[in-house]
Formats: sequence, structure tokens, C-alpha cells
Amino acid sequence: MIELYHYARSEDLDTISEEGIQPGSKYFIFDVASRNQAAYLWRYPDEDVMGYAENPRYVLLRAKVDPAKTKIAPMDLISAAYVNHIGRGQPKNPEVAARLIAAYEKAQVPFNEYEHGRFRTPEVLVEGGVAADDIAVVKIPEASGKGEGNRRAYASKFAEHMIRLLGIQKTQMKLNELSEAALNRGAVVRVAKHDDALAYLETYMILETGEFYTIEKED
Repeated sequence: MIELYHYARSEDLDTISEEGIQPGSKYFIFDVASRNQAAYLWRYPDEDVMGYAENPRYVLLRAKVDPAKTKIAPMDLISAAYVNHIGRGQPKNPEVAARLIAAYEKAQVPFNEYEHGRFRTPEVLVEGGVAADDIAVVKIPEASGKGEGNRRAYASKFAEHMIRLLGIQKTQMKLNELSEAALNRGAVVRVAKHDDALAYLETYMILETGEFYTIEKED
């Protein structure tokens, strides 16, 4: 068994104590096969990007889960697909939404195969949800810094990818600047502007490979 984390509204605790953490997302409401029958948890409390840790209405839960029921997926691609699906802040684009969903489904890996920095926002999909007996309230969350470390590793990985793509020998440019250079050169296209509680985001597609990645926009 592995330990995962989930933020729940305090008024939902009675229901969770009886029914557990049920499948389904209240945040992204559209059809994605792998998410329809899954609950969404985090490996560490500070990997949450929804801002629930700072919201007094939410309580942190610890869940014991069989790793065989889990996969880790890149939540940012679902966020990018969602804004294309509904047309928030940009025109609706069903074709791009479908490509992002397909990439999200294809990218998923078993829990034990996840590599540090593979996804910026690695959400854990738990098939069928989590039983009530396997859930406990965390009264004093511990700060691990692992979420921030994972995001930094992700940004560093794609910065190196962009440097190779652009054929740059040595540079102090960050991922934002490298992405702008790649955009101007026609090596990538921006497919979504979106956000989470941590940052304004942009998701790009690398034209050479069809791979997607997400950057945090700096102020």
C-alpha cells in the first residue's frame, strides 16, 4: 500500500467518512475516459496546485491505496484541453482539445514508474476511488518541498530540450525565454493559456515531435 493525499471540503467529511473518496472531478467536467472512473489524489500535499492548502474550507486527507489501482498523469494537459474545450480566454478548438486529451491518456505511467520532473503537475488517478476505511484526516501537514522540486526539475528538463531544439551551445535563458525563441522560430506553437493557483500557464506543442509541455509565465 502507498500513502496519497487529497483535499476535501470540511462540509464533505461526513459523506467521505461513509462513502470514501468517490470518482469524478468537479473541476474539469468533460469526458475523459481515464478520469471518468477515477479519484484524483496527490503523492505529496504540496503537489496540489489548486490552492486548497491555503483555503480554510478544505481539510487534508491521507489515503492508503493499492498502487496497482493507480496511474500518474499530467494534469496540466487536462487543464489545457479544458480551455480549448470550453473556449475560456481563447476560441473553442475541439481538435486541439482532442489531441491534448489523447496525449494525456498516452502519457500516464504506473505509480512506481514515475520519474522526478516527468510532469509539472503529476496527479494520481485512483481507479474506483478510495474506501472510507482507508482515509484519515491529517491535522498538521508536513512541508516537504517535493512538489516545488518536481516542478523545477520539469522546467529544467524542458529548458534543456529547447536548447537542443534551437541548437544553442550555451545560454542563461530560462524556459520562458527559450519557448518564446522557439515560437518565433516556428519550432513550437502555443495551444493554451490557462492557470492554476501557483501561476499563469501556457502550454506548447513541439512541432517536430507533437509533444506538449507547459510553462509558468513570469511576472
